[in-house]
Amino acid sequence: MSRRAFAPKSLERYFLLLAVGVLLLVSVLAGILLFQSWKTYSSASQARDAFAVIRATVSVMELASAERGPMNAALGADLPVPESNLAALRAARARTDAQIDQLLALYATPSPRFGQIGARADIQRIREALELARRNADLLIATPREPLTGDAVWEVVSAMVAVIPQWQASMGRDVGVAMLNEVDTPGMLSLALLASELREQAGLLGSIYTPALAGHRPLTQVEHFRIERVRGRIDELRSLIDSRLATRPELMRSQSFAQLQRRYFGDGLEYLEHVRQDATLPGAGVTTSTGQLAAIYVPMMGSIIQFRDVLLDAIGQSIDGYRAGALRLMLVTLAATALLVAALGLALVQFRRRVIGPFGLASRIITAIANGTPPPRIPEGKHQGEVDEVFSALRVLKENSAVKTRLEAERDRLIVDLANLAETDYLTGLLNRRAFETRFEVTRAQWQEQGPVLAFILFDIDNFKNVNDTYGHASGDIALKSVAELCRKIWRQSDTVARVGGEEFAVLCHTGNADEAVEMAERMRSAMSAEPVTAEDGAIFSLTASFGVACARWEHAADARKLFHVADELLYQAKLNGRNQVLQRMLG
Repeated sequence: MSRRAFAPKSLERYFLLLAVGVLLLVSVLAGILLFQSWKTYSSASQARDAFAVIRATVSVMELASAERGPMNAALGADLPVPESNLAALRAARARTDAQIDQLLALYATPSPRFGQIGARADIQRIREALELARRNADLLIATPREPLTGDAVWEVVSAMVAVIPQWQASMGRDVGVAMLNEVDTPGMLSLALLASELREQAGLLGSIYTPALAGHRPLTQVEHFRIERVRGRIDELRSLIDSRLATRPELMRSQSFAQLQRRYFGDGLEYLEHVRQDATLPGAGVTTSTGQLAAIYVPMMGSIIQFRDVLLDAIGQSIDGYRAGALRLMLVTLAATALLVAALGLALVQFRRRVIGPFGLASRIITAIANGTPPPRIPEGKHQGEVDEVFSALRVLKENSAVKTRLEAERDRLIVDLANLAETDYLTGLLNRRAFETRFEVTRAQWQEQGPVLAFILFDIDNFKNVNDTYGHASGDIALKSVAELCRKIWRQSDTVARVGGEEFAVLCHTGNADEAVEMAERMRSAMSAEPVTAEDGAIFSLTASFGVACARWEHAADARKLFHVADELLYQAKLNGRNQVLQRMLG
């Protein structure tokens, strides 16, 4: 009797508790879904804003690089410089300034995002550097042509070229945001940035001819070396672009890529080779002027810009589509949540059978996704109405989580690849100077008694310029690679080996005593002398090197900072003493 009297009251309380519990669960679920949707939408919006900055900066880089065309033409013209040349230069500068103003306008929001104020200051600083380079160019354009030297012309050209990497660095944060938050950007954006750098290198290649054409003289050996170095970078960029296009056949077959291959890699490079031959013939006057070079070569570079813009357009469309999809997903989530709450209010009697079970499963799925563990199987077709919509949203969430995980893995791989590229000398595969200096500081700071002596070995290939002059720069590269291979054979795996200059190498190692370091240096010197090097034309030659070995004992760890300087002095002394020898000094 008492049980029956108590039952209705317990049932009411039970349903009330169920209603409160279910509503609470729905609220949590809706909050999670809305938060995830808002995060997706917010990330897409950030990617859109970052891409706008990237595109504006790329346009500034292009226009600043394009200024060198009319500038080179003015430098090569006789005084007084024709008004048409000066007008073209003023127009090019005006276009660059207008684009910089547009870039600055992107940062002129009422409430700047984090980092915008600093980025705006960087842009103003780079603009001032550009103005300084322009003023120096104007002074040289007005200088009488008789005392005008090729070094002076190249100094002005180099100042204009040096501004471009600053623009590239200024958009680094926005590139990271775009690659982090947008699905298709990492692959396409890297392609677009490679095409942008290709445009700059192509312009730089043409600018190298300016001093010779302006002075109506043949190209010097230094200028030939500069041409080969830039051509090497252009070939490297071409290979990188081709390798990335291998996974995008639609771009490989596109008209813009075909135009790039024909107009620049075909006609453009062929034309520059013709100019180079014209400026190399002994005893013959240079027939090509800077104005003619700009008029013919610059339009050929347009195919690079066209290809880059096709990529940027595709990225912009992808970002806009991704953002619109995120907005739709957020609105669908809101609608689904509202419908679910209404259905729960109308179907409270069937609460446990139709709601508690499905949402318990949904909670477990969300928890698994949030924790990064495999979620339970998401039912499909088992439920109807709003519950089914929730599971549909969870499937989208699960898919988005999988995509995010894949993108994070791709991002981590790209970061590792970029770090390796930043630390590796592209020709020899050894560490570069910056990486070596970093390793040196870490080794010095962490130095303990595991090696009583810290040895810094600096060696330089003797008469390397003669190798380049006699056998060509390509053979010089072969020689450097040969030395690098010997380094891998001679030095221990625990030693730090790097190429720190053109033909200069450095080794950092722990040894038991100074004689052991000298012995290792002697082994390397002997190995280099005994190793024949085959030139590009088949000729055989050998190399020698001079070594400076600076050592410090553990108890004089403070003197380790002097190792670099002392080794350099010893190397210099070895050169003065006749080369092909090892000199050593113990610090402390």
